[in-house]
Amino acid sequence: MTKKRKAIDCKLIRPSNSNPGYFKYDITIQEKDGTTSSQPAYGKDMQDAISRLIWNERVEKVTTKANKNKSIEYGVMAAIVTVCIIGPGVWSSMQGTPLFSVAGLSMVALVGTAVYWFNRWLSKR
Repeated sequence: MTKKRKAIDCKLIRPSNSNPGYFKYDITIQEKDGTTSSQPAYGKDMQDAISRLIWNERVEKVTTKANKNKSIEYGVMAAIVTVCIIGPGVWSSMQGTPLFSVAGLSMVALVGTAVYWFNRWLSKR
C-alpha cells in the first residue's frame, strides 16, 4: 500500500478530434489501496493531461462537499425563517397586538432579500 495515489502508466491514444493541438491519453492510476484504474485525459502534452485530470478530480471533490453543505444551509435557513414567523406570532397573540407579527414578517422579508441579492452577486463573480 502507498500513502498517495500515483500515475503508473500514461499512453498516448490519438490526437483530439475536436481540439487540434490536443491529444487523448489513457492514464493508469494506482490508488492508495493498491488497485489500479484507467482514466482518459486530454492535454497538449502528457504533463498537461495529468494536471488537467488532477484538477478535474479536485473540482469534483469540492463540488461534492459544497452540495452537502447546501442541504445543511437550507435546513438552517428554514429553521430561522420558521422561528422568525412563529416566534413573533406567538408573542403577538400574548400581547394582543399585531405589531410583533408585522415586525417578524418584516425581518423575514429583509433577510430573504439580503440572501437573494447576496447569492445573485456571488453567482456573477
